[in-house]
Amino acid sequence: MLKLNQVAVAVTLALPMLVSAQTNAELQNQIEALKAEVNQLKALITRGAVTPAPAAPEAQLPAVDPEEFNQVKVKVEAMQDQQVTAGFKGLRISGGFDPVYMVNRAKGTASFAFLNNFANINGSGEAYAYDNSYFGMAYLDIQKEMDDGGTKFRLTLAPSKSAGSGYNWGNIVHEASVSIPLSDSQTRLMVGQMPDVSGYEPYVSTYVGANGLSSNLLYPGSGEYFITRNMLFDFTGATMFTGIGLDMVRGPWETKLFLANFNSARNDVNSIACPVGGPCAGQPVRSPTFIYNATYAKDEFWGFEFTGYEGRVANAVAGGTSRLDQFEIDGNYTRGNFNGNLQFTVGRQADAAFNGGDAAWWGVSALVSQRVTPKLTLAARADYLNNQKNGGGTFNIYSSTAAAAGDFVNGFGPGDPNDPAFDPNVGANRYSLSFAATYRLTPNVALRAEYRHDHASTSSFYYFDDQSFRKDNDTFGLQTVINF
Repeated sequence: MLKLNQVAVAVTLALPMLVSAQTNAELQNQIEALKAEVNQLKALITRGAVTPAPAAPEAQLPAVDPEEFNQVKVKVEAMQDQQVTAGFKGLRISGGFDPVYMVNRAKGTASFAFLNNFANINGSGEAYAYDNSYFGMAYLDIQKEMDDGGTKFRLTLAPSKSAGSGYNWGNIVHEASVSIPLSDSQTRLMVGQMPDVSGYEPYVSTYVGANGLSSNLLYPGSGEYFITRNMLFDFTGATMFTGIGLDMVRGPWETKLFLANFNSARNDVNSIACPVGGPCAGQPVRSPTFIYNATYAKDEFWGFEFTGYEGRVANAVAGGTSRLDQFEIDGNYTRGNFNGNLQFTVGRQADAAFNGGDAAWWGVSALVSQRVTPKLTLAARADYLNNQKNGGGTFNIYSSTAAAAGDFVNGFGPGDPNDPAFDPNVGANRYSLSFAATYRLTPNVALRAEYRHDHASTSSFYYFDDQSFRKDNDTFGLQTVINF
């Protein structure tokens, strides 16, 4: 306090002298006079002639009325009791929706997409495709933590676009699971229906990274960037599991082991379509699949996970079931306004290729994004999926009704049978390149635009307007994302 007073007095004394100084000699004299004044001031303070101003008295808090305080306390306790009685304690509800306007050059379509289906239900003519993936959906996520030591309940509803609706037509349940602590909260039993846990991209479009749906616990913000999903998500990833699992957290590692129905609510003898009066095409799925997943997230800026499927699953091309073996690893790096993701997948399924042989595939997906301003994020993504063996095919690629075998909407298979280079034993290797921009209007609302170019090594994209096959296709989408 004394030093501040000294400086203030010194500056006050110096100003008129400095302003009136005309020469260097005069300025030096003024400085010497200023030093003398400061020394005199220090001497006065030392002798006690000048004392600092007394500090202002502290403000007196108003007295608390004990009766009024008790009334407030009783009201707060009553509200807490009411919350517990009504079941609101430990309850969290979130949700959102994301209408999309999608343009597809090969199909010759430009349409809004919202709450449409994944399958040809009631003659809708729809099918799962990269331009009809998990967007254009509405969801409600309900989470509840019990008072019994940490049991967690989760119910996520998504009409027409849930993970359950992909194989259990009309099912609006995306997730219905319970996580039960066993020896402690770090070792849990998981039961119910759960979305697939592999890959770096989530099911639900979000830009706040707050929903934390089970498909994307390691990278909760990676749905911030694109409308469509990468090719590995769409064509080499499972959709849902129905069964039981063990969730173990040990330091930076979280390991999940599942024994579950693969993409099915129930395995039964009638789980495949059989011609009336004729034999079924292969045997139905009769037993669950083993799924394993592990994540490592010790470092603040990066982490990785790997996932595997082992077992007999539905054969999308030949019907019945056949053996599936797949391994996937992905990782992320986030620092400041930059984010990067990388995913690699390799797999095979017996007798699931378009020529009747074994299907095999491997692929890689890379994503980078940069937050340019607090409201604007730009992103780019590149995908490659090698699927040429035996004409192509995976457990998530279906044969179409076109003349050529293959998935002509998504660009897989041998392609155009009239092409001089047509070979039924060689399928398309697929590439895609996507660019997107997301602009946040408010903390809960964002606008997104995406341009995507897809290429195939065979003429496997079918153009509906002129009934031709080509190697390339382009899509463009606009999306509004609302989360709460």
